[in-house]
Amino acid sequence: MRDRLLRISDLFDTSLPGTVGRRNVALYFMPRMADFRDREYIRLPFDARYGVGDQWEVTGGIAPFIPNPFNAGPDHRWGPGELKLGVRRDLGRLPGLFEETTAGFETRFPVGRPPTRLNDHHTHLKPFVAGTHSVGRWPDTTFYANLSYDHSARWWRRGAVPPDVVRRNVVELVPGLLYKPGQYGVFAEYRVRRVAESSAWYLTDEARAGVLWDVPLARSATWKLPGKWQVELVYKHEFSTTRDREPDQGPAVRVRWRRFSQRENLGAP
Repeated sequence: MRDRLLRISDLFDTSLPGTVGRRNVALYFMPRMADFRDREYIRLPFDARYGVGDQWEVTGGIAPFIPNPFNAGPDHRWGPGELKLGVRRDLGRLPGLFEETTAGFETRFPVGRPPTRLNDHHTHLKPFVAGTHSVGRWPDTTFYANLSYDHSARWWRRGAVPPDVVRRNVVELVPGLLYKPGQYGVFAEYRVRRVAESSAWYLTDEARAGVLWDVPLARSATWKLPGKWQVELVYKHEFSTTRDREPDQGPAVRVRWRRFSQRENLGAP
């Protein structure tokens, strides 16, 4: 159970297989560091995951935002952002494909009037499946993949949609490789999306390469920091993107914090 809770559950924006296990709770805090550079606001997402069984878990979260002290503009403000609800199921091994597989469904919906880059004022319905497979010839190397479909819907009466918003339904495929022999690791992935709008559809693609530090519990205890910490530095390069903006590239940092409430003591190894 200890390994199940301490495993890497996400790489930047990519979900990996796994659930937290029966009657375990995991709390996640993931401030968006790149917002200090790129946005007029700073997102502070907070998620919770609860294991309702050995294979099933439910998730919930909120993504509030606060004014960025370094940038000004019309979105320099506070707000609750969006709420997220979801469910995941561990499917185990899929012979010939993955050693570990998880399928899930999540929905995101806006609260208040968030910036359109945070939420486009639609409800998003997103089924997904994620899998991993060890690469036998390369020790400590894992192939991972994530396939999802993000459907935009207007379920609640919220007034007029901002004029700059285009409703989109997106199919995304993300294959990648993770090399992690210890607390440090490197990863690379390629993201391809099929974007469907009201009048047409088109493809976009992006490459990412990064490093991560899976901070050992003993190190966190030495620094008197509670919980489990994960730090990721990634370089993103968009070869093509949606029609309303130009392709972007540059570095980004993600600090991920997890706190557990469970039946057994994790302890520092």
